[in-house]
Amino acid sequence: MREGGIRMSTTPYMSPMEQQGQQQQGMQGPSTAPPQRQGSQQSGPQQQLQQLGRQQPYQQLLQQLGQENVPQAQAPEISTQAVASGIATAFWDVVQPLPGQASALYLMIDNAWKAFINPSQHTHVAVQEAFAHGQQVIGYYDTTNPSYLVAIVITTK
Repeated sequence: MREGGIRMSTTPYMSPMEQQGQQQQGMQGPSTAPPQRQGSQQSGPQQQLQQLGRQQPYQQLLQQLGQENVPQAQAPEISTQAVASGIATAFWDVVQPLPGQASALYLMIDNAWKAFINPSQHTHVAVQEAFAHGQQVIGYYDTTNPSYLVAIVITTK
């Protein structure tokens, strides 16, 4: 650059308030999880685990686990005596998971994201087409572990 010229930066400008907020929140690593809805509150052990996972030492551990190709999500044990269902109002399809993470398809049921771990390619396509054509998508989950789907049913008209 010649002297007296204009210097340009690709670094985004952040006000001091934004910088302070970012320092307080900590830098989060990449994630394929669906966005959290404002106003929907989670409680109990699941929320505590998520909060721990956002802390710096745990972020580093999770990243190291991801580099070792250890799946971070696994299909849960299923209790066939406590299955419930709900109609999905939205979906979040992780078509290419981060290294070391399992493939996942999330359905929004009763204002909460529920994950279907390692769906087949057919399931990815069927859910996308169902939402595109206004078909009803129903997720079935174990009430003792409601964050994970055990089955997905698509109804036709």
